[in-house]
Amino acid sequence: MLSLPLTALAQDRNEKREEKKKEAEEKKEEAKDKKEEAKDAAKDAVEDHDKVVDGPGTDRSQERRQDRRRDAVKK
Repeated sequence: MLSLPLTALAQDRNEKREEKKKEAEEKKEEAKDKKEEAKDAAKDAVEDHDKVVDGPGTDRSQERRQDRRRDAVKK
């Protein structure tokens, strides 16, 4: 009589352990996905930064700055 409840209790514990393991694996996968997304976002941000029309300190940016100053003086 006691053997049936004990085996049922043992099976419940095993099922709970398996559920916890699955949840832990899912969390690990989610963390890994978030990490990959963050890497991709950072890479995209760097690529977008490189596509600036005229980066600061370039000859074209300095020419544009001078043009704006001349326009401001004319007004």
